[in-house]
Amino acid sequence: MSLTFDISISKDKEPNTNFHIEITENYEGDKWHVVVYEVIDEELHTPPEHYETLGLETIQEIFNYLRKLQGEI
Repeated sequence: MSLTFDISISKDKEPNTNFHIEITENYEGDKWHVVVYEVIDEELHTPPEHYETLGLETIQEIFNYLRKLQGEI
């Protein structure tokens, strides 16, 4: 059985950007398949726009990517 989970994060620096991230284990040939959507306007119920898709090999790579996306590194 593969893990699947969603994460929501906000960018620390201006402009403040919100992201919705879907992470799936062992999908489409990737150990960890990561799909990122940029949340444009939750109040207007605008659907998130695809931002990026990537395949990562380790949990540490996922955490490093999330930190980079959030603007910590």
